[in-house]
Amino acid sequence: MKGTTITGAARAILLGLITVSCGYYPAFAGKVTWPSFMWQDPGSAPALQKLKKTFEADDDANKINDAFVPISVFWEKQLSDVINGNAPDIVTLYDTDVRAYIERGLLEPLDEQLKAAGFNSTDLVPSRKLAEKGGKLYAVPWVTNARALFYNEKLFNDAGLKPPTNVDEFYAAAKALTDPEARQFGFALPAKPGSGNTMYIEIMPLIAGFGGGFFKEGKPYADSPETIAALKLYQRLYAENLIPRGIDLVNYRNMFAQGKIAMYASGSFMASVTANANLEVYKNLRAEVLPFPGHRTISVNVFFGIPKTAKNKELAAKVLMRMLSDDIQLTIAQAGKAHPGRKDVLPASFFDQNPWFKAFQEATQTAKSYAPEGAEQYGDEIVKIVTANIEAMLFNNVSPEKTAARIQTALTDFMATKR
Repeated sequence: MKGTTITGAARAILLGLITVSCGYYPAFAGKVTWPSFMWQDPGSAPALQKLKKTFEADDDANKINDAFVPISVFWEKQLSDVINGNAPDIVTLYDTDVRAYIERGLLEPLDEQLKAAGFNSTDLVPSRKLAEKGGKLYAVPWVTNARALFYNEKLFNDAGLKPPTNVDEFYAAAKALTDPEARQFGFALPAKPGSGNTMYIEIMPLIAGFGGGFFKEGKPYADSPETIAALKLYQRLYAENLIPRGIDLVNYRNMFAQGKIAMYASGSFMASVTANANLEVYKNLRAEVLPFPGHRTISVNVFFGIPKTAKNKELAAKVLMRMLSDDIQLTIAQAGKAHPGRKDVLPASFFDQNPWFKAFQEATQTAKSYAPEGAEQYGDEIVKIVTANIEAMLFNNVSPEKTAARIQTALTDFMATKR
Protein backbone atom coordinates (compact mmCIF):
# COMPACT_ATOMS: atom_id res chain seq x y z
CA MET A 1 0.00 0.00 0.00
CA LYS A 2 1.43 3.36 -0.99
CA GLY A 3 2.12 5.59 1.97
CA THR A 4 3.10 2.77 4.29
CA THR A 5 6.55 2.58 5.75
CA ILE A 6 7.34 -1.06 5.13
CA THR A 7 5.69 -4.02 3.47
CA GLY A 8 2.85 -5.75 5.29
CA ALA A 9 4.84 -8.91 5.92
CA ALA A 10 7.79 -6.94 7.26
CA ARG A 11 5.56 -4.92 9.55
CA ALA A 12 4.06 -8.07 10.97
CA ILE A 13 7.49 -9.58 11.66
CA LEU A 14 8.74 -6.39 13.31
CA LEU A 15 5.72 -6.11 15.56
CA GLY A 16 5.84 -9.79 16.39
CA LEU A 17 2.88 -10.92 14.32
CA ILE A 18 2.81 -14.19 12.36
CA THR A 19 0.04 -15.04 9.88
CA VAL A 20 -1.02 -18.15 8.03
CA SER A 21 -3.48 -19.46 5.45
CA CYS A 22 -6.09 -17.50 3.49
CA GLY A 23 -9.57 -16.02 3.84
CA TYR A 24 -12.34 -13.78 2.52
CA TYR A 25 -14.72 -11.44 4.26
CA PRO A 26 -18.33 -10.92 3.21
CA ALA A 27 -20.27 -7.90 4.42
CA PHE A 28 -23.66 -8.48 6.00
CA ALA A 29 -26.10 -5.98 7.45
CA GLY A 30 -26.51 -5.57 11.20
CA LYS A 31 -23.19 -7.16 12.08
CA VAL A 32 -19.72 -5.76 12.60
CA THR A 33 -17.45 -6.80 9.74
CA TRP A 34 -13.86 -6.83 10.94
CA PRO A 35 -11.49 -8.47 8.45
CA SER A 36 -7.87 -8.62 9.57
CA PHE A 37 -4.76 -10.76 9.45
CA MET A 38 -4.60 -10.37 13.24
CA TRP A 39 -7.40 -12.88 13.91
CA GLN A 40 -4.87 -15.69 13.45
CA ASP A 41 -1.89 -13.99 15.09
CA PRO A 42 -0.76 -15.96 18.18
CA GLY A 43 -0.09 -12.77 20.15
CA SER A 44 -3.31 -10.92 19.33
CA ALA A 45 -5.84 -13.69 18.66
CA PRO A 46 -6.54 -14.64 22.33
CA ALA A 47 -7.50 -11.08 23.25
CA LEU A 48 -9.42 -10.52 20.01
CA GLN A 49 -11.38 -13.73 20.50
CA LYS A 50 -12.15 -12.79 24.10
CA LEU A 51 -13.34 -9.40 22.89
CA LYS A 52 -15.59 -11.07 20.31
CA LYS A 53 -17.00 -13.56 22.83
CA THR A 54 -17.76 -11.02 25.56
CA PHE A 55 -19.17 -8.46 23.13
CA GLU A 56 -21.50 -10.99 21.55
CA ALA A 57 -22.55 -12.22 25.02
CA ASP A 58 -23.82 -8.74 25.91
CA ASP A 59 -26.62 -9.03 23.34
CA ASP A 60 -27.71 -11.96 21.19
CA ALA A 61 -28.01 -9.55 18.25
CA ASN A 62 -24.35 -8.56 18.49
CA LYS A 63 -22.13 -10.36 16.05
CA ILE A 64 -18.55 -9.78 14.87
CA ASN A 65 -17.58 -11.21 11.51
CA ASP A 66 -13.98 -12.06 12.35
CA ALA A 67 -12.84 -12.85 8.81
CA PHE A 68 -9.16 -13.62 8.33
CA VAL A 69 -7.39 -11.99 5.38
CA PRO A 70 -3.75 -12.91 4.62
CA ILE A 71 -1.30 -10.12 5.12
CA SER A 72 0.07 -10.52 1.60
CA VAL A 73 -3.10 -8.93 0.21
CA PHE A 74 -4.57 -7.27 3.29
CA TRP A 75 -3.29 -3.69 3.08
CA GLU A 76 -4.11 -3.11 -0.57
CA LYS A 77 -7.52 -4.79 -0.24
CA GLN A 78 -8.48 -2.85 2.86
CA LEU A 79 -7.66 0.54 1.31
CA SER A 80 -9.36 -0.36 -1.95
CA ASP A 81 -12.52 -1.46 -0.16
CA VAL A 82 -12.61 1.68 1.98
CA ILE A 83 -12.20 3.95 -1.03
CA ASN A 84 -14.59 2.04 -3.30
CA GLY A 85 -17.57 1.88 -0.97
CA ASN A 86 -17.15 -1.66 0.36
CA ALA A 87 -15.57 -0.65 3.65
CA PRO A 88 -15.47 -3.01 6.62
CA ASP A 89 -16.78 -1.63 9.89
CA ILE A 90 -13.36 -1.72 11.59
CA VAL A 91 -10.01 -1.23 9.90
CA THR A 92 -6.55 -2.27 11.09
CA LEU A 93 -3.90 0.45 10.85
CA TYR A 94 -0.20 0.78 11.64
CA ASP A 95 1.58 4.09 12.29
CA THR A 96 1.87 5.30 8.73
CA ASP A 97 -1.48 3.85 7.66
CA VAL A 98 -3.38 5.76 10.32
CA ARG A 99 -1.87 9.06 9.17
CA ALA A 100 -2.52 8.28 5.52
CA TYR A 101 -6.17 7.41 6.25
CA ILE A 102 -6.67 10.54 8.37
CA GLU A 103 -5.06 12.82 5.79
CA ARG A 104 -7.38 11.37 3.13
CA GLY A 105 -10.44 11.92 5.31
CA LEU A 106 -11.35 8.23 5.48
CA LEU A 107 -11.99 7.78 9.22
CA GLU A 108 -14.72 8.74 11.67
CA PRO A 109 -13.76 10.73 14.80
CA LEU A 110 -14.30 8.74 17.99
CA ASP A 111 -14.28 11.39 20.72
CA GLU A 112 -18.01 11.30 21.48
CA GLN A 113 -18.02 7.52 21.77
CA LEU A 114 -14.92 7.63 23.96
CA LYS A 115 -16.56 10.15 26.31
CA ALA A 116 -19.82 8.18 26.46
CA ALA A 117 -17.84 5.08 27.48
CA GLY A 118 -16.23 6.97 30.35
CA PHE A 119 -12.81 7.52 28.75
CA ASN A 120 -10.91 10.43 27.31
CA SER A 121 -7.94 10.51 24.98
CA THR A 122 -5.46 11.12 27.81
CA ASP A 123 -6.33 7.66 29.19
CA LEU A 124 -4.58 6.23 26.14
CA VAL A 125 -0.87 5.72 25.55
CA PRO A 126 1.05 8.75 24.18
CA SER A 127 1.29 7.17 20.73
CA ARG A 128 -2.42 7.95 20.37
CA LYS A 129 -1.30 11.39 19.14
CA LEU A 130 -0.50 9.79 15.82
CA ALA A 131 -4.25 9.19 15.42
CA GLU A 132 -5.20 12.76 16.32
CA LYS A 133 -5.85 15.71 14.05
CA GLY A 134 -7.50 19.02 14.78
CA GLY A 135 -8.14 18.00 18.37
CA LYS A 136 -10.04 14.86 17.37
CA LEU A 137 -9.14 11.19 17.77
CA TYR A 138 -9.68 9.00 14.70
CA ALA A 139 -8.44 5.59 15.86
CA VAL A 140 -7.90 3.70 19.11
CA PRO A 141 -4.53 2.06 19.85
CA TRP A 142 -4.64 -1.73 20.25
CA VAL A 143 -1.01 -2.17 21.27
CA THR A 144 2.08 -0.01 21.45
CA ASN A 145 5.39 -1.83 21.15
CA ALA A 146 7.93 0.56 22.63
CA ARG A 147 11.57 -0.41 22.25
CA ALA A 148 13.81 -1.09 25.25
CA LEU A 149 17.05 -3.01 25.72
CA PHE A 150 16.65 -6.74 26.31
CA TYR A 151 19.76 -8.42 27.70
CA ASN A 152 20.81 -11.90 28.76
CA GLU A 153 21.62 -11.65 32.47
CA LYS A 154 23.56 -14.93 32.52
CA LEU A 155 25.94 -13.75 29.79
CA PHE A 156 26.48 -10.49 31.69
CA ASN A 157 27.04 -12.25 35.01
CA ASP A 158 29.45 -14.76 33.48
CA ALA A 159 31.47 -11.85 32.09
CA GLY A 160 31.31 -9.87 35.37
CA LEU A 161 29.32 -7.08 33.72
CA LYS A 162 26.35 -4.98 34.69
CA PRO A 163 23.70 -3.78 32.23
CA PRO A 164 24.86 -0.60 30.46
CA THR A 165 23.61 2.79 31.56
CA ASN A 166 25.37 4.91 28.92
CA VAL A 167 26.77 4.54 25.43
CA ASP A 168 30.35 3.87 26.56
CA GLU A 169 29.23 1.03 28.82
CA PHE A 170 27.04 -0.27 26.00
CA TYR A 171 29.93 -0.42 23.53
CA ALA A 172 32.23 -1.99 26.12
CA ALA A 173 29.63 -4.66 26.90
CA ALA A 174 29.01 -5.37 23.20
CA LYS A 175 32.74 -5.83 22.68
CA ALA A 176 33.30 -7.96 25.78
CA LEU A 177 30.34 -10.21 25.02
CA THR A 178 31.27 -10.91 21.41
CA ASP A 179 32.99 -14.26 20.84
CA PRO A 180 33.33 -14.99 17.10
CA GLU A 181 34.53 -18.56 17.68
CA ALA A 182 31.37 -19.34 19.65
CA ARG A 183 29.22 -17.39 17.18
CA GLN A 184 28.16 -15.13 20.04
CA PHE A 185 27.60 -11.40 19.51
CA GLY A 186 27.16 -8.44 21.79
CA PHE A 187 24.27 -6.80 19.94
CA ALA A 188 21.95 -7.25 16.96
CA LEU A 189 21.21 -4.88 14.08
CA PRO A 190 20.59 -5.47 10.36
CA ALA A 191 23.88 -6.31 8.65
CA LYS A 192 22.79 -7.98 5.44
CA PRO A 193 22.32 -6.31 2.02
CA GLY A 194 18.79 -6.11 0.75
CA SER A 195 17.14 -5.79 4.15
CA GLY A 196 15.91 -2.24 3.64
CA ASN A 197 12.28 -2.95 4.47
CA THR A 198 13.12 -4.26 7.92
CA MET A 199 16.20 -2.12 8.49
CA TYR A 200 14.31 1.10 9.10
CA ILE A 201 12.39 0.04 12.20
CA GLU A 202 15.29 -2.00 13.55
CA ILE A 203 17.69 0.96 13.49
CA MET A 204 15.22 3.56 14.78
CA PRO A 205 15.74 2.72 18.49
CA LEU A 206 19.42 3.52 17.98
CA ILE A 207 18.74 6.69 15.98
CA ALA A 208 16.05 7.96 18.36
CA GLY A 209 18.07 6.80 21.36
CA PHE A 210 20.74 9.32 20.46
CA GLY A 211 18.10 12.03 20.06
CA GLY A 212 18.26 11.91 16.28
CA GLY A 213 15.81 11.15 13.52
CA PHE A 214 15.31 11.45 9.80
CA PHE A 215 12.45 13.94 10.18
CA LYS A 216 11.53 16.44 12.85
CA GLU A 217 8.23 18.33 12.71
CA GLY A 218 7.85 17.50 9.04
CA LYS A 219 11.33 18.59 7.97
CA PRO A 220 14.36 16.43 7.10
CA TYR A 221 16.63 15.99 10.13
CA ALA A 222 19.10 13.42 8.86
CA ASP A 223 22.21 15.57 9.12
CA SER A 224 21.73 16.47 12.79
CA PRO A 225 24.71 15.78 15.08
CA GLU A 226 22.61 13.28 17.01
CA THR A 227 21.71 11.27 13.91
CA ILE A 228 25.33 11.26 12.76
CA ALA A 229 26.49 10.06 16.20
CA ALA A 230 24.05 7.14 16.02
CA LEU A 231 25.23 6.23 12.51
CA LYS A 232 28.83 6.28 13.71
CA LEU A 233 28.04 3.74 16.41
CA TYR A 234 26.15 1.58 13.92
CA GLN A 235 29.07 1.57 11.49
CA ARG A 236 31.52 0.83 14.32
CA LEU A 237 29.49 -2.14 15.55
CA TYR A 238 29.41 -3.51 12.01
CA ALA A 239 33.09 -2.84 11.25
CA GLU A 240 34.21 -4.56 14.47
CA ASN A 241 31.94 -7.58 13.96
CA LEU A 242 30.00 -6.92 17.16
CA ILE A 243 26.73 -7.65 15.35
CA PRO A 244 26.08 -10.79 13.25
CA ARG A 245 26.84 -10.06 9.61
CA GLY A 246 24.87 -11.60 6.77
CA ILE A 247 22.03 -12.72 9.05
CA ASP A 248 18.44 -11.65 8.42
CA LEU A 249 16.05 -10.43 11.10
CA VAL A 250 14.26 -13.73 11.72
CA ASN A 251 17.54 -15.56 12.23
CA TYR A 252 19.22 -13.02 14.49
CA ARG A 253 16.09 -12.89 16.61
CA ASN A 254 16.34 -16.65 16.90
CA MET A 255 20.03 -16.30 17.84
CA PHE A 256 19.01 -13.93 20.64
CA ALA A 257 16.34 -16.36 21.82
CA GLN A 258 18.96 -19.14 21.88
CA GLY A 259 21.40 -17.10 23.99
CA LYS A 260 23.82 -16.24 21.15
CA ILE A 261 23.23 -12.48 21.26
CA ALA A 262 23.70 -10.63 24.54
CA MET A 263 21.64 -7.48 23.88
CA TYR A 264 18.83 -6.54 21.53
CA ALA A 265 16.78 -3.33 21.32
CA SER A 266 13.31 -4.62 20.53
CA GLY A 267 9.68 -4.71 21.55
CA SER A 268 8.30 -6.63 24.51
CA PHE A 269 6.94 -9.33 22.20
CA MET A 270 10.49 -10.73 22.04
CA ALA A 271 9.85 -12.18 25.49
CA SER A 272 7.22 -14.50 23.99
CA VAL A 273 9.54 -15.35 21.11
CA THR A 274 12.29 -16.24 23.58
CA ALA A 275 10.01 -18.23 25.90
CA ASN A 276 8.75 -20.31 22.98
CA ALA A 277 12.29 -20.94 21.71
CA ASN A 278 14.29 -21.54 24.89
CA LEU A 279 12.90 -21.40 28.42
CA GLU A 280 16.38 -21.33 29.98
CA VAL A 281 17.27 -18.19 28.05
CA TYR A 282 13.87 -16.71 28.92
CA LYS A 283 14.58 -17.19 32.63
CA ASN A 284 17.66 -14.98 32.19
CA LEU A 285 15.85 -12.33 30.17
CA ARG A 286 16.02 -8.82 31.61
CA ALA A 287 15.37 -5.37 30.19
CA GLU A 288 16.36 -1.76 30.78
CA VAL A 289 15.48 1.47 29.02
CA LEU A 290 17.82 2.30 26.16
CA PRO A 291 21.20 3.50 27.49
CA PHE A 292 21.81 6.05 24.73
CA PRO A 293 22.41 9.78 25.33
CA GLY A 294 19.15 11.12 23.88
CA HIS A 295 17.05 9.22 26.46
CA ARG A 296 14.37 8.54 23.86
CA THR A 297 12.88 5.54 22.14
CA ILE A 298 10.38 4.60 19.45
CA SER A 299 7.28 2.46 19.29
CA VAL A 300 5.50 0.43 16.64
CA ASN A 301 1.75 0.72 17.04
CA VAL A 302 -1.45 -0.94 15.90
CA PHE A 303 -4.67 1.09 15.74
CA PHE A 304 -8.28 0.23 15.01
CA GLY A 305 -10.55 2.78 13.36
CA ILE A 306 -13.99 3.10 11.75
CA PRO A 307 -14.24 4.17 8.10
CA LYS A 308 -16.62 6.98 7.19
CA THR A 309 -18.29 4.63 4.72
CA ALA A 310 -18.77 1.80 7.24
CA LYS A 311 -22.30 0.39 7.39
CA ASN A 312 -22.47 -0.29 11.17
CA LYS A 313 -20.58 2.60 12.74
CA GLU A 314 -22.48 2.68 16.05
CA LEU A 315 -22.01 -1.02 16.74
CA ALA A 316 -18.38 -0.86 15.62
CA ALA A 317 -17.75 1.99 18.07
CA LYS A 318 -19.19 -0.15 20.89
CA VAL A 319 -16.70 -2.89 19.99
CA LEU A 320 -13.78 -0.48 20.19
CA MET A 321 -14.98 0.91 23.53
CA ARG A 322 -15.38 -2.64 24.86
CA MET A 323 -11.80 -3.22 23.78
CA LEU A 324 -10.71 -0.59 26.30
CA SER A 325 -12.19 -2.46 29.27
CA ASP A 326 -9.81 -3.67 31.97
CA ASP A 327 -10.21 -7.38 31.23
CA ILE A 328 -9.44 -7.06 27.50
CA GLN A 329 -6.52 -4.75 28.16
CA LEU A 330 -5.00 -7.23 30.60
CA THR A 331 -5.51 -10.11 28.16
CA ILE A 332 -3.69 -8.13 25.47
CA ALA A 333 -0.69 -7.82 27.77
CA GLN A 334 -0.79 -11.39 29.08
CA ALA A 335 -1.23 -13.11 25.72
CA GLY A 336 0.97 -10.95 23.53
CA LYS A 337 3.46 -9.55 26.05
CA ALA A 338 2.69 -6.14 24.57
CA HIS A 339 1.55 -2.91 26.16
CA PRO A 340 -2.18 -2.33 25.54
CA GLY A 341 -3.72 0.93 24.37
CA ARG A 342 -4.63 2.32 27.80
CA LYS A 343 -2.12 3.81 30.19
CA ASP A 344 -1.71 2.62 33.77
CA VAL A 345 -4.13 -0.28 33.36
CA LEU A 346 -1.85 -3.20 34.24
CA PRO A 347 -1.97 -4.47 37.85
CA ALA A 348 1.12 -4.88 40.03
CA SER A 349 0.75 -8.66 39.76
CA PHE A 350 1.49 -8.50 36.05
CA PHE A 351 4.85 -6.84 36.71
CA ASP A 352 5.60 -9.33 39.47
CA GLN A 353 5.13 -12.14 36.96
CA ASN A 354 6.99 -10.30 34.19
CA PRO A 355 9.66 -8.15 35.88
CA TRP A 356 11.38 -7.37 32.59
CA PHE A 357 8.20 -5.56 31.47
CA LYS A 358 8.85 -2.57 33.74
CA ALA A 359 11.39 -1.19 31.28
CA PHE A 360 8.79 -1.30 28.52
CA GLN A 361 6.17 0.32 30.73
CA GLU A 362 8.61 3.16 31.34
CA ALA A 363 9.55 3.38 27.67
CA THR A 364 5.89 3.47 26.62
CA GLN A 365 5.27 6.70 28.51
CA THR A 366 7.55 8.74 26.25
CA ALA A 367 7.98 6.66 23.08
CA LYS A 368 7.31 8.28 19.73
CA SER A 369 6.29 6.48 16.58
CA TYR A 370 8.97 4.99 14.37
CA ALA A 371 7.36 6.74 11.38
CA PRO A 372 9.01 9.91 10.00
CA GLU A 373 7.71 12.70 12.23
CA GLY A 374 5.34 15.00 10.37
CA ALA A 375 5.75 13.08 7.11
CA GLU A 376 4.28 9.73 8.12
CA GLN A 377 2.11 9.44 5.01
CA TYR A 378 5.23 9.42 2.81
CA GLY A 379 6.87 6.62 4.76
CA ASP A 380 7.35 4.23 1.85
CA GLU A 381 9.42 6.64 -0.22
CA ILE A 382 11.33 7.98 2.79
CA VAL A 383 12.35 4.50 3.93
CA LYS A 384 13.77 3.70 0.50
CA ILE A 385 15.92 6.83 0.57
CA VAL A 386 17.16 6.26 4.11
CA THR A 387 17.93 2.57 3.90
CA ALA A 388 19.62 2.69 0.50
CA ASN A 389 22.10 5.20 1.88
CA ILE A 390 22.65 3.32 5.14
CA GLU A 391 23.35 0.12 3.22
CA ALA A 392 25.96 2.08 1.25
CA MET A 393 27.47 3.21 4.57
CA LEU A 394 27.76 -0.34 5.86
CA PHE A 395 28.67 -2.26 2.74
CA ASN A 396 30.49 0.36 0.63
CA ASN A 397 32.27 2.09 3.52
CA VAL A 398 30.67 5.51 3.00
CA SER A 399 31.32 7.72 6.04
CA PRO A 400 28.44 8.43 8.44
CA GLU A 401 28.85 12.16 7.79
CA LYS A 402 28.54 11.72 4.03
CA THR A 403 25.69 9.26 4.52
CA ALA A 404 23.74 11.75 6.63
CA ALA A 405 24.40 14.54 4.12
CA ARG A 406 23.22 12.40 1.21
CA ILE A 407 20.05 11.39 3.05
CA GLN A 408 19.36 15.01 4.00
CA THR A 409 19.71 16.19 0.40
CA ALA A 410 17.58 13.38 -0.98
CA LEU A 411 14.83 13.91 1.61
CA THR A 412 14.84 17.66 1.03
CA ASP A 413 14.50 17.13 -2.71
CA PHE A 414 11.74 14.60 -2.16
CA MET A 415 9.72 16.85 0.13
CA ALA A 416 10.01 19.72 -2.36
CA THR A 417 7.91 17.63 -4.74
CA LYS A 418 5.14 17.39 -2.12
CA ARG A 419 4.60 21.09 -1.57
